[in-house]
Amino acid sequence: MKKIAILIPVIFVAALVISAGLQVVLSPDFKGFKKEPASKPVVTYLPGENGENQTPVNDPDYNWKDHPVFIIGDSLTQGAKKEIEKALGEVTIDGLKNRNMSEGLSMLRDWQGAGILPDDAIIVICLAHNITGTTVEDAQQIVDMVRPGQSLIMMTGHGNGNMAPVNDFIRSLPHAYAFVTVADWDLTIAQSPGLLSGDGIHIAGRRGNELYADLILKALDVTQPKP
Repeated sequence: MKKIAILIPVIFVAALVISAGLQVVLSPDFKGFKKEPASKPVVTYLPGENGENQTPVNDPDYNWKDHPVFIIGDSLTQGAKKEIEKALGEVTIDGLKNRNMSEGLSMLRDWQGAGILPDDAIIVICLAHNITGTTVEDAQQIVDMVRPGQSLIMMTGHGNGNMAPVNDFIRSLPHAYAFVTVADWDLTIAQSPGLLSGDGIHIAGRRGNELYADLILKALDVTQPKP
């Protein structure tokens, strides 16, 4: 009887071990699970060197939270709207599937003309994914539309080779315009490609949307107004 009494708990423990082992082996998520490394948002702010309008303000008291933020974007912006609002608070977000830079320029022109954008507005343009033959020219026109007291954040695109010339142009802007900050989505998401869907362009879920929102937030932290 003593031997039987000893064997019962031993058999019970062995059964638990075997059961746990089976659960690990049979789990569909265990073997191929890979955690994406934390990405560091890439933001570029390089004061311009020439021209009155390119002189950086570098006002230590300038806080983006004291100014209205207007974000014009595409489907990625539309999909990350909830995460952007959570990260930034009360901002104006207008994201639309397939929107390109030309359409964003037209929208910005209407907002400026209708007085929707205050003189201290922070303008965020996230339209480097849907490339057309005039994307670079349209982006330059957006820069030229920024009024004194306003600031501009331009986001790069990611996923297609034809975005490279546009991204290069966007990255060059802070060298000439101190009021332009680059939120480099291309370099940021390249650190964690697993956060994108199968097409390599659109964001797959919440973690990617949070990274997108955090990138905009980091750009806002260093943006400066046009003198």
